[in-house]
Amino acid sequence: MNTNNNHEKTVDDYKALHRIHMPRWVAGRVHTVNYDLVNHIKQELVANPDFAEIYGVEPGAIEHLRHNGGSMRSLLGTPFLMLSPSLPSIDDWRCFVDDTVTTVAVDALRRKMPSVRDPLSTLNIQHRNRQFLDLIQLVSNMSVMSAPVLGMTTELAQYLAALPPHKLHTALERIRDLPLFQWRFRSPAFWLEFTASELTAEQIAHHIMSTTPFKAGELPHTATWGDLRLGRDTHEAYAAAMMAHGCRASTAANLFRLPHSKTRQMYQDIHGKRSPCGNLPNSLQWFVDKPLQRLHSTTFVWLYRAALQMGANTPQALIASTDLYAIMFSSNPLLATDRACSLTRWLAASARLAIAPCRNCGTHYIVSNNESKIEMQHSFACPACSGGLLPRLSKRASGRGQNATSR
Repeated sequence: MNTNNNHEKTVDDYKALHRIHMPRWVAGRVHTVNYDLVNHIKQELVANPDFAEIYGVEPGAIEHLRHNGGSMRSLLGTPFLMLSPSLPSIDDWRCFVDDTVTTVAVDALRRKMPSVRDPLSTLNIQHRNRQFLDLIQLVSNMSVMSAPVLGMTTELAQYLAALPPHKLHTALERIRDLPLFQWRFRSPAFWLEFTASELTAEQIAHHIMSTTPFKAGELPHTATWGDLRLGRDTHEAYAAAMMAHGCRASTAANLFRLPHSKTRQMYQDIHGKRSPCGNLPNSLQWFVDKPLQRLHSTTFVWLYRAALQMGANTPQALIASTDLYAIMFSSNPLLATDRACSLTRWLAASARLAIAPCRNCGTHYIVSNNESKIEMQHSFACPACSGGLLPRLSKRASGRGQNATSR
């Protein structure tokens, strides 16, 4: 028993690279803030329903959270905030940080504030604002994935992370009781799925992508490795992290230009067994073959490109997206790490796979553009809008996806 525990800690240690690994305690802090802020919103709406426009959710809708505990647990089990900033741009925040003229968004938010407010409510909002900003600064300084986790632009995440504590304290005094956060998921489809049955990880991933203010097709998509001069120790640390996440020794050797004998020994040290052999997965069609496979592949690419946008280099982005993907889909990760590596390179170097918006919800997904299958990008319907992520279908598709992973 102790041997297994020690082995698990060893694997986690290999993954624990600064800013490209989300520690469990940080994910736990996100869960805590989710609970606290959602409970705060429910209390404020009960006391004063006029706050509904401020928080972006009606009292009747927020009550669904109480009546479907399964969906609530699934939602909180992901390392993403259920709230997003009520002030979405850097200029909005500079009004308070630098005491400049207020923006249109700030003025509009102030006009929405109820004219009559209880003094206790004011104190509660100020306390939750501070909690919200503390989490933003924590996640922004701990992970290159802060923008998707926090539901904000990469520019705003970087700006808030860089604010000195004294400036942030002064800004909070000027903000007073103006709520800095709002409910993240606004679409009727979200509440329909939330109440119908327990939300799946795939449904949650779709809604997270659809509510983040950047899309996969709008982000950098490089997969450059050759011009990186990171040093032998750094290459070995990155290779070890990738293998800790399940990457084969042969893939790590090729990516980081290390001897195959070296990576095979590293894999043995990390996992206590030999690295798998045989052909690597090389099917382009796998990524779009089934709705769940398309969702998993798209989520990975979206995370990978978000990390690049936040300033990560190619291996850092690959490790960080692998890390967060593993947390998001911990119960059933369909996309093997080796296949994910190939996906990023194919999308960067070839037009045989592309990114296109769903014709209904606008969320960007991977689409096929090769001799096996050509999908019309202007008429593409994503797995969520076409019903491919419904729990009744997911169970069967999941089993087929696992079989496809082994091919």
